[in-house]
Amino acid sequence: MIPLILGLLLAAPFSEIAHSVRIDHPAGPVHADYRMRVDVRHQQLGVAAPGGRASTLRCRWEADLVVDRHARHAAGTLQRALRQEGVAAGSRPGWCTANRAAIAKDVASATKDMRGAVEALAGQDAEMLRAELDQIGRVNT
Repeated sequence: MIPLILGLLLAAPFSEIAHSVRIDHPAGPVHADYRMRVDVRHQQLGVAAPGGRASTLRCRWEADLVVDRHARHAAGTLQRALRQEGVAAGSRPGWCTANRAAIAKDVASATKDMRGAVEALAGQDAEMLRAELDQIGRVNT
């Protein structure tokens, strides 16, 4: 049986981590806001067994941290999504659809302390943001 992969985007209240920075650039100051969300992938494994036999159904999930950047500059808004894959993973017996609520709780528990990861991704993005601003400066001159 080919595993079925289901995607679920969680934007639950537990993931409301935000980070803001100001970057000084020759083209003018930039105010960047970073907001966290968690992207969860589900993979259905195994088969349902006939009555009286043990099922091998299992839902394997993996969560990625996604940080959406919205940077405001005189030239407009620069947006980008930054991703850190595999920040949490787990599995549950049974169907993925039947386990969504339980998996959401597992993900919330596993990703509750992500502020450091959000700030690290924002820090890595600073150089990319400067490069994007440099590119805009070259286009506008």
